Amino acid sequence: MADDLNKLRADCDLAWTIWLRQTGGMQLVILRDRGPDDFAKFKIVILGLHQEGHYLEGLKKLGIGNDPPAIAAAKYHYLSNSIGGLTLEYAEDGPKRAWIRYTQPAVFYHGLGLVAVPSKVQRAVFQAWHAKNAEYMGCPRLGYVCTKFYQDGEPYDEGYFVEYDHDIGPEWAVRYIPTQRSPEFDPAKAPKLDPAVWPEARLLKAKRKYGGGYVRTTFDAMWASYGLKPAAHMMETAHSLVAVQYAHELKARMGITGNSLDDVTRFLTTMLATREDEVTVEKLGNNRTALTLKTLKPFDPDAPEELKRAYFAFPFMCARIMNGHIRFTRRTEMDKGGRTLEVWELEDTGRWLF
Repeated sequence: MADDLNKLRADCDLAWTIWLRQTGGMQLVILRDRGPDDFAKFKIVILGLHQEGHYLEGLKKLGIGNDPPAIAAAKYHYLSNSIGGLTLEYAEDGPKRAWIRYTQPAVFYHGLGLVAVPSKVQRAVFQAWHAKNAEYMGCPRLGYVCTKFYQDGEPYDEGYFVEYDHDIGPEWAVRYIPTQRSPEFDPAKAPKLDPAVWPEARLLKAKRKYGGGYVRTTFDAMWASYGLKPAAHMMETAHSLVAVQYAHELKARMGITGNSLDDVTRFLTTMLATREDEVTVEKLGNNRTALTLKTLKPFDPDAPEELKRAYFAFPFMCARIMNGHIRFTRRTEMDKGGRTLEVWELEDTGRWLF
């Protein structure tokens, strides 16, 4: 059991890491190519899609739906984001006010990415989601007050949910009131999940699922905002660049030291296995290998071809970085049941290709 749990920890963390880097890459490409105003609008779209699909269901799953509105809203962000791999702090200040802090590092902008994100984008995050909690919860007195931001020289993004004594309008849904001092975080008083309901294995799988959901929702929001072909182009660009930055790190995490065809195949199959993709490997000779994928997580089997082709940019660039002699191609075929399969074929040509 211990070995199984250790493997699950490693698999889920690696899948989550890759998906989070890809998510951050896609968002930063929007900032690069479309500019800060478009990126801020995009944040509103992506978070709106996620909130619509998860917020009310999440309140029930987390067992906090009957708490006072401000407390429930803050607990939701603290618990759900903690499950999803973010680090947060929480403090209650009476039954009608609760603080949350999104602490460092900012996981969607791994490395130096946060430096490039303008303040208006961070503010859009809270306008997109926190302002709408009241609507979903049916509490017109609920608002959110932003008190600190990374981009303003603070060590975290911070604010509090508050239930006012009167109904509020849109201008009070999210306000910015800088605060020098706020309640200290006490882990002993923070909300906790019931370990009988949320054992470690479930938490690990949920974190991995969150990671895949980030990639999927980001692409869906790009598609909704810009159209399928532009969204696919931006995804392809982002995934190539993420591979450039992190292929060596990921290879080391997998314990791969060589660059042979077998090593590249192992890199790819390890990546796919951590995502629980269904894949078979076939040796086609001494210098050729084929991987047949029945799934391409986190996307559905009927995802558009443009998306699948763009998603291939990440493994393609990783393989190219590992060995410039390998020709790596992708095609699709139908199985007997009419399901579309991905076929990735690798060939060590014995000569430099690039």
